[in-house]
Amino acid sequence: MTTSPISAGFTDPTTTESEPGRYWTTANIGEATPDVLSPLCWSFWGPTMEAGGRLAYCDFGILSRRELAVPTDPNQLLTAHFFGRPAMNIDFLRPLFGTMPGVTADDFERDICGRVRPGLPAERRLRRLPVILAKAPVAMARTPGRLRAMHADQQAWWQREVRDRTAMGDPRVRLVDAADRFRTAFHIHVTGRFGLMAVQGKLTKLATSANAGDLLMPLLTGLGGIAETALADDLWEASRGRLSIDEFVRRHGFHGPFEGNLTGRAWREDPTPVAKLLDALGTRPDSERPREREAANTAQRSAAVTALLGRLPAWRRRSASRACAALVRATQYNELGKAGYLMALDGGRAAARDLGRLLVDGGELDEVDDVFYFTLDELRDGLPVDARGLVAFRRSRREEYRRFEMPVTFTGTPTPIVRDLQVEADADVVVAGAAGAAGSVEGPARVVLDPDDDLEPGEVLVCRFTDPSWTPVMMIAAGLVIDIGGPASHGAIVARELGVPCVIGTNDGTARIRTGDLVRLDGTAGTVTVLKRGETS
Repeated sequence: MTTSPISAGFTDPTTTESEPGRYWTTANIGEATPDVLSPLCWSFWGPTMEAGGRLAYCDFGILSRRELAVPTDPNQLLTAHFFGRPAMNIDFLRPLFGTMPGVTADDFERDICGRVRPGLPAERRLRRLPVILAKAPVAMARTPGRLRAMHADQQAWWQREVRDRTAMGDPRVRLVDAADRFRTAFHIHVTGRFGLMAVQGKLTKLATSANAGDLLMPLLTGLGGIAETALADDLWEASRGRLSIDEFVRRHGFHGPFEGNLTGRAWREDPTPVAKLLDALGTRPDSERPREREAANTAQRSAAVTALLGRLPAWRRRSASRACAALVRATQYNELGKAGYLMALDGGRAAARDLGRLLVDGGELDEVDDVFYFTLDELRDGLPVDARGLVAFRRSRREEYRRFEMPVTFTGTPTPIVRDLQVEADADVVVAGAAGAAGSVEGPARVVLDPDDDLEPGEVLVCRFTDPSWTPVMMIAAGLVIDIGGPASHGAIVARELGVPCVIGTNDGTARIRTGDLVRLDGTAGTVTVLKRGETS
């Protein structure tokens, strides 16, 4: 894997360079890794994820077995890294999706980026079509069972070896095992993601053909059985004293702030963020219980399905009904896949900190979390010469990258800029994004960059990204504005299930909206209007 030499004797694996003209996006994957990656985080999200992703593409026949090897050229990777942030290689991936029946290159770009660049070629390549037609149906048929089995295995492993700590061994061995489990989970998760993308694309086309674009958002809502709804409902029960915090953490403790980064703190390590939310939820009316919201949304979706079938010709209704049912299953499996790889990450987090304690006790490192500034190979094979100097160098680079603003989409190697925190002073600013969850709301905005920060009931939450650790905060919000993601991203899915109006993919909402601004959010139109500037920022 290519690394970028930045200082004599030291390298930084978390950044590389792109050839000019290549199109990248931090959308979708950016919400999975919210903080700047450390070198150990990169080991999971770089070569390990790349290997797992390529296995999924091979399952469907999109890539051949000889293409499973991870290239050294970053321009030929599914995902490369710039200034500690992963970015998907859209120009490399579009032609691959152009080979798949039922999915177009435009479907892929829309799903990931929230929109499609105008004037692009259709990217229909038929060379591998016979292989795909033979392998894809088998992969699709096997995926639900594989996802359920993987999730059950990961859950049992996490409970045994991470939560309960009943199988302690060499932390280096456990760290490598966690990376292997992450690769496997991500491999199966990507196969499920293909199914979700295909069925969403089919429903979009059906709704468009029936002149039923108004039904698309209700069709994507009220799917039921989403993992984050169970998390939210358990938190609700804890706020009523019907579930202890300890039991909540036993069930969901692999989540936590910045959970996509190994450097984050899981709730099993620090349950303080959970306890902070209980008082706020305890005052909410029973009608806002997540299961109650889910039931109401499910009823609305049932009506939308009936309305769609009524607008379609008889010969298309059976196919449409199957697609509507398939969307429910595909979304549920997508969330199972995500939970599976998050448990693997938490296993890596636990093993890394155990190894860090050993290295501190042995006098090789100064702080436990210094361990995150080495790659997996460096930890497995023995620390490099001048380990402390390497930690200092890589830590300083990571802090520097945190000051950079990364565009959601970019061409070539992005030019890093320090984020401009100045926003327009006038009201009537309109921030545009994609429709994430239907509904309109007016209220004061609060820009939140860390899910540990406080949010008052009735406020519109404005954030860069969401992951499952944000679910409790989203339960309190009157509306949701997210910089990164698209309609199929985690934030939009959970917002729809919780019945929270959402605009997603604004790119710069957190820069243009200030805490205290009075805003009107239209989740159906995908717009946020600043009605009155607040006095505080």
